[in-house]
Amino acid sequence: MVHEPWIPPRPTAAELVLGAGAGAGGRLLAPIARQVLRSGLRSMFRDPDATDDVAPAAPGDAGWFGPDSVTWQVHADASMFVAGIAALALQSLHPLAIAGVADHSDFGSDPIGRLRRTAAFVGTTAYGSASDAAAACAVVRAVHDRVVGRAPDGRPYAANDPDLLDWVHVTEFGTFAAANRRYGANPMDADQLDRYVAEVARIAVELGDPTPPRSWAQLDDHLERHRPMTAVGSQARDAWRFLADPPLPAPVRAAWPVLFRGAMACLPPWATELWGVSRPTTAERAACRATVRSLGAVLGTPPGLVDAKNRALAAAS
Repeated sequence: MVHEPWIPPRPTAAELVLGAGAGAGGRLLAPIARQVLRSGLRSMFRDPDATDDVAPAAPGDAGWFGPDSVTWQVHADASMFVAGIAALALQSLHPLAIAGVADHSDFGSDPIGRLRRTAAFVGTTAYGSASDAAAACAVVRAVHDRVVGRAPDGRPYAANDPDLLDWVHVTEFGTFAAANRRYGANPMDADQLDRYVAEVARIAVELGDPTPPRSWAQLDDHLERHRPMTAVGSQARDAWRFLADPPLPAPVRAAWPVLFRGAMACLPPWATELWGVSRPTTAERAACRATVRSLGAVLGTPPGLVDAKNRALAAAS
């Protein structure tokens, strides 16, 4: 069978119109809604034991990517809320990858804590100083050294296996890109899509994947190479049940079903077929875009990006 390349589509005219209207409404409501939403999201993505006593990065250190990068643009957009859902849904389809998560993480007992740490890693590698990004990758590599075992079907797994690292990388950043193309305020064009994949390859190399994709076509080829390994087992179903109905703070819970359905548009078609779910309708995609753009208008620029921009400005002055 000839492989049909997967290129994440951009929004339709109807989705753009609804999204623009919702974004305008979100800006009007921002003074009222911002504190409520930020409070709810903070409980999900901020470590309750963390303090603000963190030494600032050296002025001028804009990290691995910088203000002209596509990575800063993509990761600052509210479409990342959908991207995270899609990434977990796709990653869970690899039995060895989900076995490592099920056996060696506290995802079952503290799923929000697990998501919080993942979000912190994504933010640090995108916006942190070069030394902070490298340190975050070093911590993950050290954790991966201990993540070994056997999947329910008896096959051995090791988290630092370059092949598994590649699966996690291409599913994560592939869905991040797809979410931006579908729901971003300024969806990437084809050139930016290639630039994004080339930029984030650095993260994969730092984690131990020696040959990550450097273009969208290569990323799609990597997904196709991994595809024969995918399946829906009991551990994958557990992950799906969590994604469909997670223990969320009240301010976020109301929007979750819309974001969850919208996230299915950020998976390659073969993945939704494997999960046995339909692709979102135009109305569902439009509702998701409207929700995402409202969130973006209310929440504003991520604090990590503000800090990174300040460091970059210090270098230019």
